[in-house]
Amino acid sequence: MNSDNGHSARPPLITSLIGRLHIRIRKECDKIFRQQGFPVEMDQIPVLALLYYKDGLSQQEICSCLQRDKASVNRTVSFLSKRDMAKVVQDVTDKRKTRVELTAAGKELAIQVDAVVKKVDTILTSALTEKEVEQFYTLTNKLIETSFT
Repeated sequence: MNSDNGHSARPPLITSLIGRLHIRIRKECDKIFRQQGFPVEMDQIPVLALLYYKDGLSQQEICSCLQRDKASVNRTVSFLSKRDMAKVVQDVTDKRKTRVELTAAGKELAIQVDAVVKKVDTILTSALTEKEVEQFYTLTNKLIETSFT
C-alpha cells in the first residue's frame, strides 16, 4: 500500500535492521579497540582474523573469502604491513604469486582482537535463547546466500 507521498507505507525493514545492527556492532567494537589501545579498526579486523585462522593467503584469496573488493583488501594489507603486523612473501610453489602472512606482532594482536570479538558475540547471543541463536545463524546464512540477480 502506498502513502500519499508515493512511498511504500512500510520501509525496507530487514535491510534497515541489518544495517542498524551492523553499525551498532562496529561502533561498540571500535570503542573497545580504542579503549584498549588497539592500532586497528573494524575495517581491518576481517582481514586480520582471516589471516589468523588461515595464514598465508594470497590477496585474491582474501578478497574471495571476505567478498571484498581488491582495493579494500590492498589498503588493509598495506596498513597491516606498514605497522609490522603482516608481511607479503613470495609463494614457495609459484614464484609469480605472493602470500600475506601475519608477523608475530600481528598474531598477538589477532589473539587480542579475537577475544574482544568473542566477548561482543557473547553479549549479543546472551540476549537470545539457544534456539533463537540457531535460528539467527540459519536465517542470516540464508540471506547471505540470497541472489540479487
